[in-house]
Amino acid sequence: MPCPVSHHGMTSGRGCAQRALGRFGRLFDLSPSYVSDEALQALGKPGGLMHERGSAKSSDSGIPAAYTFFAQFVDHDITLDTTSQLNSTQVQDAASLPNLRSPNLDLDCVYAFGPEASPYLYDGTGRLLVGNAQNPNDVARVVTGEMSGNVEIGRALIGDPRNDENLFVSQLQFAFHLFHNRLMDNGNRRFEEVQRQARFHYQYIVLHDFLRRVCDPSVYRFAIERLYRREPPLFYSRDENGDLPMPVEFSVAAYRFGHSLVRSAYKPNTKQKTIGLFDEQFGTLGFSAVPEKLTVEWKFLFEKGTTNRSRKIDELLTDELLHLPGPVVEDPDELNHSLPFRNLVRGRSLGLPSGQDVARQIADTDYPVESIDLKLESVHGWKGLPPAIREEIRETTPLFFYILRESNVVHKGAHLGPVGSAILMEVFSGVLSLCTDSFLSERGWSPSEEVVGTDHRLTLADVLRYVGRY
Repeated sequence: MPCPVSHHGMTSGRGCAQRALGRFGRLFDLSPSYVSDEALQALGKPGGLMHERGSAKSSDSGIPAAYTFFAQFVDHDITLDTTSQLNSTQVQDAASLPNLRSPNLDLDCVYAFGPEASPYLYDGTGRLLVGNAQNPNDVARVVTGEMSGNVEIGRALIGDPRNDENLFVSQLQFAFHLFHNRLMDNGNRRFEEVQRQARFHYQYIVLHDFLRRVCDPSVYRFAIERLYRREPPLFYSRDENGDLPMPVEFSVAAYRFGHSLVRSAYKPNTKQKTIGLFDEQFGTLGFSAVPEKLTVEWKFLFEKGTTNRSRKIDELLTDELLHLPGPVVEDPDELNHSLPFRNLVRGRSLGLPSGQDVARQIADTDYPVESIDLKLESVHGWKGLPPAIREEIRETTPLFFYILRESNVVHKGAHLGPVGSAILMEVFSGVLSLCTDSFLSERGWSPSEEVVGTDHRLTLADVLRYVGRY
């Protein structure tokens, strides 16, 4: 079964309307931080500092679990790296790595190349295909004749096959197909205009709903105020070719905070019990139709008091993520079945700077950021590490671990800390401000009154209600 929580690569483009092969890049002009194998293992191995187990416990956050999967959906929309090497012995040049997605938040994972170049996704009138013989409340599928156990495989007709990796992302993809179709039905507009409006609403949700929930409030407010004053990003910029790059500090470290949100199990609807993270029902059974009994009732992933809250943003990842099953990672080395270890190794391979260096560089600007004491002595298992390993981690903390630990120290896991938040806001606000066709480029644009909820702030839940999926 494909990994239900994997986060992938990167992309670019001159404007939102232009789909071109992009590249990764760097946000900061800082030297790579080399961290030894022993230090990375101490952090990311099963039984290491990032493993939630025994008395090393995390807890639920106030972030609805829907945003765990929305974060993955966004990741698939803006990044796809198929070429970087996990265990490269040399630092890889980020600018040489192709990003097979656009970073422009243009829903290319939904639209692909549009009705003319990707006609198999559309019905001939500009509407996206939805439903199949097994479940009308699922994405459209084509029967392949192959079998997965006793289930016939039905390949999803969607713009990015990664969005059929797990039940909840697949159902979110379905919801965005419905959103496009309802906008199409309400107004007899041309495909291009409907696509544009769908993108604008999606971008607005990312900026004003998702990021507001997960980011440090002071950093979020600072970045939003700069954005609406039309001030340029402080670090993010076009590359030497004039394209919008995807910084590896974002894709390989900061945005992987979503792994910390992941629970061990989720409840999809009223009738079903919770489903374990690597239960075959959580995946799509080898890319088969979502059974009707598992159709997601999204209210269960939003409402308080349910079993579906996201976990806190901290350095502890749920046990399942440190023991990825064989179908997810085909590697005999147990270490490589640990997702946090894989993240840390990839960060070293791509030459990420230390968390301390990044914090100092951001703090030199007007961002409300400072380099903090991570209070590592209170991390479960810290005192049992060899002194040399403790010193190495303390002095050159890997950026991925720094961001998660900072979130715990500053906000007790309720939000990302200032450094992680600044990286997210730089990239997302930078892309939207520099992109020639984001909702910010159309002065006075606001979400449709038909879609917006009663509090007049568009949220992901509003879109799901609008299409009858909440």
